[in-house]
Amino acid sequence: MTSEEYKALSVKEFTEAAKVYDSGHSGIYEMCKDDYPYLLEELEKEPFDSVLDCGCGTGSVIELLHEKYPDKHYTGLDLTPEMIRVAQAKNLSNTNFVVGDCENIPFPEDTFDAIISSNSFHHYPNPQDFFNNAYRVLKKNGRLILRDYTTKSKVLLWLCNHIEMPLAHLCGHGDVRLYSGAEFKKFAETAGFEVVSFEAQAKMRAHLVARKN
Repeated sequence: MTSEEYKALSVKEFTEAAKVYDSGHSGIYEMCKDDYPYLLEELEKEPFDSVLDCGCGTGSVIELLHEKYPDKHYTGLDLTPEMIRVAQAKNLSNTNFVVGDCENIPFPEDTFDAIISSNSFHHYPNPQDFFNNAYRVLKKNGRLILRDYTTKSKVLLWLCNHIEMPLAHLCGHGDVRLYSGAEFKKFAETAGFEVVSFEAQAKMRAHLVARKN
């Protein structure tokens, strides 16, 4: 599939998911919420004022942050208009939810203290573009905190990319590819980031922290 076909499939998938995502009964999307505490714990290790959530969905992570830090400034970016509509309806102060492409982030350079991204990266057909854009819009010393899927097993990674992904497409999901730890690090370093840490964690979770020096 082309990049645009992947993105159209993701928009179609998450337009439907937006109807139930915050319900507590969102099926396979419920497990994505297990990543939120790890994301927030990492973010809170350093001071921040402005945060961009790439692939923000219905704004669930920003909502959690806003409850704890209502005076900070938050921006959510997502490709799916219906996800952004649901997020905007929450009427969070100091918060802006925007329809846009995380491979072409529509903000000026040196804008954010931190970028967070949870379980959306495997939907990006041009992953290096995301890292390049994230680097551009971060302030000096800003951090990218990304959680997605990975595995240390080359066999399992191959099976996911060559068997599971095509089946997911048949079911209407816009997944593109899973990446190894080495690939995550290369994306980050090619964009100019210093990789602070990378972990392949339980339940096939990747946890990457990268800094713009």
